[in-house]
Amino acid sequence: MSDGEAGQQWRDRITVLLQGRTDYLNRPDPTRWRSGDVHELFMTYVVPRQVDAWGLAEHGLDTIRGFLRFLDATDRLHPASTRVPTLLKELDRLAPKYPAAMADTSRWQLAKRVFTAILAHGIALDAAPGVLDAWAEWFSARDPEDRRAVLGELMDQRPGYATGRMLIHDGQVEIIAPGAPAAKHLVWPDSPCDCGCEQQAQFPPVSLPDPATLAKLVTTDGADFLRLLAGLAAWAGDGGKTVDNRGELRKADRPAVLTALGLPSNMDQLGGTSSLTRLWRLAIEFDVIRLRRTQIVSGPGARLVADVLAGDTAPERALDLWSDIADTLIQPPGPPNPSKDDKHMHDWLRPWTPRFLGILYADTGAGEPARLDTVAEKLLDKYAVKLPPSDPDVFAALAAALVRNTLAALAGHGAVTITATGDDVVTQQAAAFAALGMATWALHAEPGIAVDLTDLGRYLVRQRLLAENAHAPLAD
Repeated sequence: MSDGEAGQQWRDRITVLLQGRTDYLNRPDPTRWRSGDVHELFMTYVVPRQVDAWGLAEHGLDTIRGFLRFLDATDRLHPASTRVPTLLKELDRLAPKYPAAMADTSRWQLAKRVFTAILAHGIALDAAPGVLDAWAEWFSARDPEDRRAVLGELMDQRPGYATGRMLIHDGQVEIIAPGAPAAKHLVWPDSPCDCGCEQQAQFPPVSLPDPATLAKLVTTDGADFLRLLAGLAAWAGDGGKTVDNRGELRKADRPAVLTALGLPSNMDQLGGTSSLTRLWRLAIEFDVIRLRRTQIVSGPGARLVADVLAGDTAPERALDLWSDIADTLIQPPGPPNPSKDDKHMHDWLRPWTPRFLGILYADTGAGEPARLDTVAEKLLDKYAVKLPPSDPDVFAALAAALVRNTLAALAGHGAVTITATGDDVVTQQAAAFAALGMATWALHAEPGIAVDLTDLGRYLVRQRLLAENAHAPLAD
């Protein structure tokens, strides 16, 4: 094996391990490792869930060992992390039992058993969904004796597995009871249903400026978040600033940061802590600032932000950065320590803003704004099948509130425009919301509010639609 191939395999392994750590163990920060995290990664995630397609049984422990040493040597380890020598001892204690656990099929959960069988049939894990669906149909036609070769002891624990129908979606597997609707969206909230509601067959042609003009708009209409990120990088400077033991801003530094960003000094007292925390995490995600143990330094993303604001980058690069930030804003924030139900709710909430934006894109294609309440009604009518039948009104209100709050963030990013009268809002309340950078209409569903996509917003939504293979032409 060449050095290039070995390096690629190492990168594949660390990607699989860190992604699983994020998705299944709620450990999204790859630099933060506490006592017990190494054991949990391998024995709670890898052994029962992960197929051995990347040499994880043989090389998994050494992969994390090398990664931890790299974090330690480059001062990238999170300030709340356990000392690396302690973490390496945990790996040493795992070494005698982990390979045997990987080979112990009694520990394997459903998805690992199924995808191991799929690999044995010569089908790649990244095969097209239709290929995996065909395999699931083939399996569903097997009798219980044939199924046992794949499912093993699980059939004794779950008698329904002997006759149920298998569904596969995005690395997940479920076996549903005979006679139950074979609809993936009823099992996984983020799965599109096959009734045609997820995507319009045709979107109207829209007019857009050329990329150079759009990139100039990024430096003006779409620059609010970029300026805040640049201000945070300038405050961080070349070092000397420190964080608390959670890797967050020290309380004593918050007033200085607020001043540097031009935000109200009493923002914390008004309840704006979460807004500053979101900006902080956005800066880390886009490498605008970096943590080096307890130190804060500006990262290479700070230079990119500065170049975009100055108009010193290619238009495509400026649009990519602006769009990437918008995509982050569109994602609903997740709870800090989610339970299984929390994750299910987060997955259910995730598609609602993109669905709203698709309807808004179609309704404003002729250049006229739409009424916010009208678009919201269309959204809930069109996707009524997505509302849990147990309490559809409550879930409809949750979806509508999420969309309004996301629109408020997108308005600050220059993607949408909102025209609200505010007649029914108490003046004092409106002033408090304004100090926090929040819009009163986002919390109060007032009638008569107009919403429209800006040219940047229309560009953003069209790019997302094209990525979903939708037909979203430009006007002649």
